[in-house]
Amino acid sequence: MYNKVIMIGRLTASPELHRTANDKAVVRTTLAVNRRFKSKDGEREADFVTIVIWGKLAETLVSYANKGSLLSLDGELRTRKYEKDGVTHYVTEVICQSFQLLESRTQRAMRENNVSEDLADLVLDEEELPF
Repeated sequence: MYNKVIMIGRLTASPELHRTANDKAVVRTTLAVNRRFKSKDGEREADFVTIVIWGKLAETLVSYANKGSLLSLDGELRTRKYEKDGVTHYVTEVICQSFQLLESRTQRAMRENNVSEDLADLVLDEEELPF
């Protein structure tokens, strides 16, 4: 059997670190992942996937990512169920095993500041170089 999920998407909120009763770090957040094809209305739809990250990996995500950060992750798809007030609830989530941020600090700063400049504008001309 093989259970592997690979996704690329943007965080829908800044990740928040929580601690379990046993002091384990955990982050539960949502990744917006665009679908490959547009709808019949011509709009690109997205799926909002719950991801769970544990331990040092969770601490790293909180340190370097925020709302809108583009990242790839791989992990395992998990389903679980619980009962509340006599109703059975089912949850599907991705348990993250690794992730990689896919935008540079410059790209992230430009996105956060709503700068519409192209990255090519950041390239210095030869006469502007300090050496």
